[in-house]
Amino acid sequence: MKNLLRPALLLILLAFACVTGAQPTFFSARQVVGDRSQAALASAASKALWQVFIKVSGDEQVAALPLVQEAIDNARNMMSLYSYEERDRALDLLIEFDEGVVKNVLRDAGATYWSESRPPVLVWLVVDEPSLRRFATASQDSDLVSGLAEGFRERGIIMRAPLLDLEDSAALSPEMVWQKVTPRIQEASVRYGTQHILVGRYVKLTSGLQLTDWLYISGTEQRQIQDQSDELEPLLTEAVDMVVDAMAGQYAVKLDTLTSSEPLSVAINGVTSFDDYRAVIAIFEGISVLSGVRVFAVNGDQLRLSMGGVSSADALSRLLPQRSGLAIAGEPLGRELNLNWERAY
Repeated sequence: MKNLLRPALLLILLAFACVTGAQPTFFSARQVVGDRSQAALASAASKALWQVFIKVSGDEQVAALPLVQEAIDNARNMMSLYSYEERDRALDLLIEFDEGVVKNVLRDAGATYWSESRPPVLVWLVVDEPSLRRFATASQDSDLVSGLAEGFRERGIIMRAPLLDLEDSAALSPEMVWQKVTPRIQEASVRYGTQHILVGRYVKLTSGLQLTDWLYISGTEQRQIQDQSDELEPLLTEAVDMVVDAMAGQYAVKLDTLTSSEPLSVAINGVTSFDDYRAVIAIFEGISVLSGVRVFAVNGDQLRLSMGGVSSADALSRLLPQRSGLAIAGEPLGRELNLNWERAY
């Protein structure tokens, strides 16, 4: 009886989503469709799943992997929910895919995975006009600012724009950003709580040609790209891709196969109370790609855990939430990770 109920329940949920609508999630993507036909739904599902794989893996080329492409070809059968919404005389289709299925495909394909908890990107963008250089704002430069924000959103990153208040004005001028005075830019960015900074220079010529110069700064790492086009979208897309690709190289990890027999060993020092114990366990249980998290030993203030799901201690260290209170003690080696519990702040 249970097996007979599952397909019916799925159909009810899908129908409910079609009527009520749904909010975007990390494992969903939005597509514009011409109608509500099954053919349009199947085509949109493939495009949406392709977007989700890129977003979740952090890899623009993930669809080149055979198992990922096979899943994209069968995306219609991998949907969990979908909903239609009429906006601006267009029909939008929001499709959500099962989180576990997406992760398993990436795992089996040997692809990377980048958790939903991602640092934001701060964008300092200067527009060069005939009479002055000024910071771009959402009110004056909606295509620029909203286009960048949407591009980052599609790849799973929140974009922050500076407040451009008195504190920013005292710390940084448009000319400093135009000249790429990196130390001043980084200093002015501290208040926004992210080390990932995109610096942009934008010029639109009277001919309609648009010029961009993008500089990504993260600590001591820098990447730069310059381009020109009659269209704005490709100029924004390449800026987003440059930044997100660099971030993925820092945070994305390879998932371990579920059949791996050797678990990771994690030692956490400084666990002195039951509250500490519960907090540490909750952090690891909250990392969705980990499996079999269990206590291996307790020696004084050291808690030892074992777990599977990722391929190395280095990969696990990249998945630790920011400001969790766990600090890496020494270089991660093989399948052993040493941490200090400094308590969340």
